[in-house]
Amino acid sequence: MTVSMTLETKRLRIQGADDPSGQDAYTFKLFRSDDGAVPGTVIVSALHRPDIRTAHVHCQINPLFLRQGYATEALPAVLTFVFTRLDFQQIEAFIHPDNEPALAIASRLGLQFRYSVLPDEQPCHPLTFVYHPSVNISSEVHFDFAAVSRLRQAKQYHATKALVASYLHQAPDDPLIHYQMAWCHDNLGEEAAAVPHYVAAIELGLPEPDLQEAYVGLGSTYRALGRYDNAYQTLTEGLVHFPNHAALQTFLALTLHNLDRSAEAIERLIGTLVDTTENPEIRAYGSALRFYASRVNETWDGN
Repeated sequence: MTVSMTLETKRLRIQGADDPSGQDAYTFKLFRSDDGAVPGTVIVSALHRPDIRTAHVHCQINPLFLRQGYATEALPAVLTFVFTRLDFQQIEAFIHPDNEPALAIASRLGLQFRYSVLPDEQPCHPLTFVYHPSVNISSEVHFDFAAVSRLRQAKQYHATKALVASYLHQAPDDPLIHYQMAWCHDNLGEEAAAVPHYVAAIELGLPEPDLQEAYVGLGSTYRALGRYDNAYQTLTEGLVHFPNHAALQTFLALTLHNLDRSAEAIERLIGTLVDTTENPEIRAYGSALRFYASRVNETWDGN
């Protein structure tokens, strides 16, 4: 016997029905309360998982109604019904990395990214998100930076970028998300695209220790792009805040060479080497190396 289900939200009447063929599946059609228009549907179907009753949830929004918040409004009501009335214990959603609106909704609802290592980088491989009823369904923004880190460690750079892009869509003024997006672009060799995100991260108040790495990232990226004056300005600004940061010193030395200031570059590079090395032979000549590095173009004839 077909079971009908009606749910109400602020703007929607959600009409659900089970599959008349007897399959463990349900379709929830979304109707706007004011005019009866149909923004989309939510389809719930059982998945075969050992020891836990699991449903796959797929939300499809009509293109005319995209980015109006209907999926975010409908899904909490549907998921609550799925758990309390249909006795599912877990839901899964499969989202392609290029589907930024869906990734944003998954993040906003608190769905947890389930990490899996792929044998190779596959930009179009869907990401799996899992939700348990013990996790409160919420419209508050949720950012799973641990998932971002795991994806990056597995060298799934396209998936990492897609996940971070979904976060940026929700919080465009968050400095940490801009920093993560810059990092994503750098991982993919997209140096020019990384620049505005590094700049935004710094200007929006990125905290330590990420701030020092953002200065390194922006300065080194400017240098790689041939924007040597910008690189010099960024790296010297970074050293005002972090004067003992060896990477900032080293990239500044490279930049000085690019600016035809090679003597300064060598002095800075040798100074950084002496300050940071554990090599006993170099440490034994530390004073001499500093002396000659500051006088790299001078000679002595012994008289």
